[in-house]
Amino acid sequence: MTDTNTTEGTNTTEGTNTTEGTNTTEGPAGSSVEATPPAGNHWRKATLIGVRSQSWHSRTLALHVPGWAGHLPGQHVDVRLTAPDGYSAQRSYSLAEPATPNRVAVTVDLLPHGEVSPYLAEIMEIGDELDVRGPIGGWFVWEPGDPSIGDGPVLLIAGGSGVVPLVTMLRARKRAGDSTPTMLVYSLRGPRDLMYGPELEEMSADLSTPGSADVRLVYTRKVPDGHPRPASHLATEDIQPPSAWPEPLAARVYVCGPSGFVDHATGLLRRVGYPDDRIRTERFGPTGVER
Repeated sequence: MTDTNTTEGTNTTEGTNTTEGTNTTEGPAGSSVEATPPAGNHWRKATLIGVRSQSWHSRTLALHVPGWAGHLPGQHVDVRLTAPDGYSAQRSYSLAEPATPNRVAVTVDLLPHGEVSPYLAEIMEIGDELDVRGPIGGWFVWEPGDPSIGDGPVLLIAGGSGVVPLVTMLRARKRAGDSTPTMLVYSLRGPRDLMYGPELEEMSADLSTPGSADVRLVYTRKVPDGHPRPASHLATEDIQPPSAWPEPLAARVYVCGPSGFVDHATGLLRRVGYPDDRIRTERFGPTGVER
């Protein structure tokens, strides 16, 4: 499976995410521009130093990257694999952790017929190397304390592996002790597809704790026992604000997921009154680049 990463606002940057595809960022008018690496970005050697399973078909890879100076939550990185015969394949992945010097993490969703994800998700071992380039993208980002957001609130909407850059935003917010009211709405097929489950549960357990966030899980095919919502696609009621929010609409909305999901979620947001200039999206779809 190839997938494209598009960032919109209702704005878009082309690149890729956690499955195979490209990344796109769109501006308020919906115009699309390709997200190319900034001048000065070059390929760096990266060594795998850690692996963590996220679901039955995804895992997070922690990479040591000498000289990596950092990145913003929501940015992505290009990954390049090179075979002994010189053949190389390149994909883009959302960065899966807040900035740490000399370290990059990406979460890879297995696409059985993909060119890159099977190696990253199932074969790559500690000590193996690849090349990375980045960070890339500057529109689909959220830094704690962003003056354009002010006191918020902020709404994050994820479809499938589109949750990866949004969790990076939540982690950065928690690290900074940011108290901006925040809600994550995470749409996924079933319990086996849930990424970051324990972390999201802990994050939403006590909303009075700095860095906490309201988390709503929207299962579309299979629902775990005891879940209060029946299986169905994302609906208007799923994105309604918590009663504790000081404002009826979020100051900023981030949407990330497959192209069809992003279109659906954006339509719902517009239906409840969100103007385009409050919505930023990143989408991925079949284009030959992996997410």
